[in-house]
Order: sequence, then structure tokens, then C-alpha cells
Amino acid sequence: MKKILIITIFLFLHSNPLHALSNAFWDAIYDGCYSGSERTKFWRSYCTCYTNKFAEIYNDEQLIVFLNQNEGKDLSKNPLVKRFARECIDQIS
Repeated sequence: MKKILIITIFLFLHSNPLHALSNAFWDAIYDGCYSGSERTKFWRSYCTCYTNKFAEIYNDEQLIVFLNQNEGKDLSKNPLVKRFARECIDQIS
């Protein structure tokens, strides 16, 4: 019984990703991307890819830190943002 409990706790702790955005943050990034673009299949796919890239490496708190560090700066010139954009365009094209 102890083994089952320990395994269950272990799986629960490791199934909870360290880098996962909440739905609210995911939606905010996606909406910011998609609302400023044409409503096409390409942009829908691009914005989904772009948002997922952030969700892979940041949780909500980490994203807030990233945004605060880049406050007042043009995010389109940030190397990470450029890399995500390039990877998503390459993936969709």
C-alpha cells in the first residue's frame, strides 16, 4: 500500500508540468497575436504555434518576469521572440 501511495504522489508531482501557462495566459498571448492579424488559417496556425512555444518554457510567474524584464522594449526585437516566430513560420510553411 505504501508503494502505491508513493508512486501515486510521484506521478502526480511529475505530471504537473513546471513550464505550463494557465489557460488565461495562453489565451491572452494567442488573442494578442491573432487579433492583430488577418483571420486566415495561416495566422491561426502561426499564433497557436507561437503561443505553444511560450507555454513550453514558461509558467505564469516566469512569463510575468519575462514581460517585466522587457517592459518598454520592442518585443519583436527580442531574440527569443524572433526565434519563436522563425520556428513557427518554418513549421507552417
